[in-house]
Amino acid sequence: MSINFLIKNILFIVILLTPIYSYAGKKDIVIIESYSKSYKWDADYCKVLKDKFGKKYNLTFFEMDTKRIPKIEHEKMGNKAWELIQKIKPILTIVGDDAALKFVGPRLEDNKMRTVYLGINNNPRVYFDKEPKYITGVLERPLMRRSAIFIKDLIPNTKKVLILFDSDRTSQIVHEDFFSGKPSIVFSGITYDIYLNSTYAEWQKRILEAPGHYDAIVTGLYSTLTDENNKNVDSEKVMNWSAQNTKIPLFAFWDFTVGKNKAMGGLVMTGASQGKTASEIAEKLLNNPNLLPSSLFPIYLQEGKFIFSKYELNRFKLTLPNDIKDEAIFLE
Repeated sequence: MSINFLIKNILFIVILLTPIYSYAGKKDIVIIESYSKSYKWDADYCKVLKDKFGKKYNLTFFEMDTKRIPKIEHEKMGNKAWELIQKIKPILTIVGDDAALKFVGPRLEDNKMRTVYLGINNNPRVYFDKEPKYITGVLERPLMRRSAIFIKDLIPNTKKVLILFDSDRTSQIVHEDFFSGKPSIVFSGITYDIYLNSTYAEWQKRILEAPGHYDAIVTGLYSTLTDENNKNVDSEKVMNWSAQNTKIPLFAFWDFTVGKNKAMGGLVMTGASQGKTASEIAEKLLNNPNLLPSSLFPIYLQEGKFIFSKYELNRFKLTLPNDIKDEAIFLE
């Protein structure tokens, strides 16, 4: 066997093996979800990411499921997510919502792994010892001020509105961010009282007692409410009961709350909008391998959509102003 033949074969083998070792992870993106795709929020932003990157990259999704598992297990799920990331060594990581950023974000930063977050309610800086260089993304804020104006347009005599949340991490952040931890705040001449509820019974009590004290209710988040056995109550059950038992209009901050036998609607945030904006940031990083995420400022997404249930509007005999009706999306 000639030396030239041996050299050619060795070079051929090297060429075959080089992509395996040198380019591992170069086509991989890992998406860490704080919740799971059983929630419309996750399903919607994940669909956007699949549509955007699914043909060109290998996408791996990991569900931390923190809405349903006990809080004591959240960190353990973060550890599992990190083990997956270490195994795949992706070219980019995307983390959805605060739990994923809290439990996975610092390790991504420490290991200089470029990352995009979405759906973050807290100030992202609180999750890091110092200003992160390798992480940026999209902030999520309920559109409370704009909702106050909208409710006033729809129900001119509104004086007091009840806001209901569960007591989960995101709800606590919203309470601190918009209400400074206080029970009430005034927007556009409307007094908003906010209650964070741990149990389904508390939530039900607030709704039943609201008539006579409030002109409307706005539902926030409710997926961590528990029953008398400390078991998680199905989200659909919560909203169905709320719609059937409220005597005053029931509005929403998120699109997954709106529909027949659910909330009437409102100026709501969507997972799809968060996913779209995060994908645009991710694309910039993917197209520029040397671009530091910190060079891209976090985006405070204030994009909301008017979404309403025709059934629930008719039930309360409410008519939308023309300027809102013209841009609204209507569900049954």
